[in-house]
Amino acid sequence: GPEFVTQCPIRPGGSYTNRFTIQGQEGTLWWHAHSTWLRATVYGALIIRPRLGESYPFPKPNLETPIVLGEWWDANPIDVVREATRTGAAPNVSDAYTINAQPGDVYKCSSKGLLLQISNLSSIYMI
Repeated sequence: GPEFVTQCPIRPGGSYTNRFTIQGQEGTLWWHAHSTWLRATVYGALIIRPRLGESYPFPKPNLETPIVLGEWWDANPIDVVREATRTGAAPNVSDAYTINAQPGDVYKCSSKGLLLQISNLSSIYMI
């Protein structure tokens, strides 16, 4: 939970284990930090698999590859949040997007869309 709201912040070099029960759900969620500038930098996928001995509610994937999309600003994340709070709007448009935390080249993206090609259509992929 958020620091100073539901718990104390995790100190540098420390750790925290959050134990919770998930019932009747499989799939992918995401998590992110709730601590000042970390909320813009610390995030990831939370993959919920069926219990041992149980099956997916869909055909079992041949391959699982998490793809986590993110945003990157050429600015201090705290300033981005302050501006959004001041205006009551969403944060400014990011300067680039990341795929699995990797920014790649910083350039203007085409407005014509994106092509995602899966090469083996007889297989089942979970992305």
